[in-house]
Amino acid sequence: MARRPEPVKKSIPDILADLRAGYREADIVGSAAALKYLERTQEGQHSLPNAVKCFLFDLLADTRAKLGDWQGCDDAVKGALANLAAAETDLGAELKRSLPTMAIFERGIQARSELGDFHGALELCDEATRRGLGAHFEAKRDSLDWAR
Repeated sequence: MARRPEPVKKSIPDILADLRAGYREADIVGSAAALKYLERTQEGQHSLPNAVKCFLFDLLADTRAKLGDWQGCDDAVKGALANLAAAETDLGAELKRSLPTMAIFERGIQARSELGDFHGALELCDEATRRGLGAHFEAKRDSLDWAR
């Protein structure tokens, strides 16, 4: 009797690369197709590493914002933030490179403002500023300072 081949285990960076490649391919068709791809990935990948989930939720936040689904965008931002520590641990260098262009802060502030959660938007501004993401978020924070 022949031995079964061992399943191929991908590294976390390889899983992230697959996620991004699939998203880019689906996004060519449009935001609705990209959302469908991300939702299927989320549902079908129960063992997706938490570090990759951070990036998945980031893509979900951006896609839902493009579709005007502000509550879905905010939920995705919460998911990304919940997995941010895992991304820092497992994909630290990639996260550091990607964070300035990720949607979790920009789209999160937009979503929370659209939903009337100005305190939540201000918290995201403060977090982005603490992470050194620049004067852009300081200006947004200053414009929301009245919500304190």
